[in-house]
Amino acid sequence: MAQKKILYVINHLDWFWSHRLPLAQGALAQGWRVEVAAHGARRDPALTDYGFHPHELPDQERFGPIVALKTIAAIRRLLRETQADMVHAITLKYAFLTGLAALGNKRTQRVFTIAGLGYLFSGEGLKPKILRAFIAPFLKLALKNARVIVQNPDDLRLLIKGGFVQEEQCALIRGSGVDIERFNPRENAEIDPLMVLMPTRLILEKGVGIFVEAAHILKSKDVHARFVIAGGIDKRNPHALTLAEMRSFIAGGGVEWVGKVDDMPALYAQAALIAYPSYYREGVPKVLLEAAAMGKAIVTTDHPGCREAVRSGVNGLLVPLKDAPALAAAIGELLNDPARRAAMGQAGRRRAVEEFDAQIIVAQTLMAYA
Repeated sequence: MAQKKILYVINHLDWFWSHRLPLAQGALAQGWRVEVAAHGARRDPALTDYGFHPHELPDQERFGPIVALKTIAAIRRLLRETQADMVHAITLKYAFLTGLAALGNKRTQRVFTIAGLGYLFSGEGLKPKILRAFIAPFLKLALKNARVIVQNPDDLRLLIKGGFVQEEQCALIRGSGVDIERFNPRENAEIDPLMVLMPTRLILEKGVGIFVEAAHILKSKDVHARFVIAGGIDKRNPHALTLAEMRSFIAGGGVEWVGKVDDMPALYAQAALIAYPSYYREGVPKVLLEAAAMGKAIVTTDHPGCREAVRSGVNGLLVPLKDAPALAAAIGELLNDPARRAAMGQAGRRRAVEEFDAQIIVAQTLMAYA
């Protein structure tokens, strides 16, 4: 019997290594020949070291109609050349492009993970509204006859209500999981003064400005704590904050920006609590799963995806969107109550082990393939 082939279509290699490596390894262990398509894949020898077969996709840094058409053509060619039995595209954008590329292909089964609805569904103003109206019929066509994995029930309801998917074609799998061995609690690692950490991609809608405003509120009340943002500039994302914008945010003092950090478990360990005031349309934010696995209390927003990772009063607190005073109040409350922080951290660790372990997510995804 010929070996089954699965083609993973990934938005960026960094995302593959941080979010999808365990899944690809799981497919490999089940006997699949694993093909990985991403920009720069052929230049990364680690892919072949793991036993994967790399394929190149066009650079998405300046995404537009021409790049979209080139990407659709490249994916269509790869489906033909690899004779893949299954294609699994990650993110809404690549589900859209891959679905269109696979039109008329009766050989390849399609699985799409929609890891949050992002700018297309959450963007405010005229531009995203026009974009939604234009793309909607094509998106419905792209998602037709595919197995669609969504990461939170809010996204599931919105996609069904909008007529993009049918309920029976969907699976709810909450996030991409977390490595509970790498991200694990460390005793007595908190530093003095207490650190409030915001680990994030530097996108405005992740709540960077809200975090800075909350920090200033607390500083004005003489709260003795450090407020730290960890995340690097992402030049590939057109909605990312620029270096000038980040410098403007921290210019007033009171907030430190440490850039991209390679050893995130060590940084998490030093924090007293994690703050993540996102109003971006997320799937399930991986940083919240990492924080929970590290045994850290979390303050985040009552928003799709965020509330999947945090149960308010159990392993953290939920606050309203774009509400810096509420965020400041919740942070101050937990900073002043170390026993409650510790209890929430323990509850978060239990949830990470029981619900969000990467191996649990991998098993659920492999079941969705069947």
